[in-house]
Amino acid sequence: METPQLILAADGTVPVAHLLHRAEGRVTAFHYGTYDYSDSLQIAAEYQSMEHPAADYAKQVMQVAVAGTGVRLSDGSTNIIPSGSDEQKQQAWQLHARLVRRHLERGYYQGWDLHPAQLPTRFLATYAFYRQGWDAAARRLHNYVHHVESEVMDEPATARALARFVHRGLLCGAVSTTELDSAVGISGAELFALAHPRAAQ
Repeated sequence: METPQLILAADGTVPVAHLLHRAEGRVTAFHYGTYDYSDSLQIAAEYQSMEHPAADYAKQVMQVAVAGTGVRLSDGSTNIIPSGSDEQKQQAWQLHARLVRRHLERGYYQGWDLHPAQLPTRFLATYAFYRQGWDAAARRLHNYVHHVESEVMDEPATARALARFVHRGLLCGAVSTTELDSAVGISGAELFALAHPRAAQ
């Protein structure tokens, strides 16, 4: 997604939403193009970023457009690569890790990188995201599944969100099946059914 006119058309409609249905299942993912999209809006190079307000707006529109369709989303990239001095590398890695964490928190579970040296911080930030949220998610999911009263009254919608979080953590290797069985008390198949009830039917 690098064209502003796909986000908002001259007649006020949102073409990206129509695009999905016109493609009749051929679109499986939308990828945000940080620099081409920013350039199209004439944003100065120094401020072109995955976290610019214009980027957030475009990605939120894309997120709403794909809701319930099964189409996946991918955030853009940062062109600040860890390839200079030790200090520059540290700063670039910190920036990249923060941006990865940021898009995970906003419901963008994929992203792409421009340089192999960005992969360590992608893995670290992703694992940290799921490990840091694991205890609370596992406890709430356990309470929901086993009908245990607690301070949080989760309903089916929040249970699905918890299950999807744990399932993604399982898929990326941040959570193990042993931990799932021990902390939540369900199998991987049961977790998938909770996370993706339509697909499990």
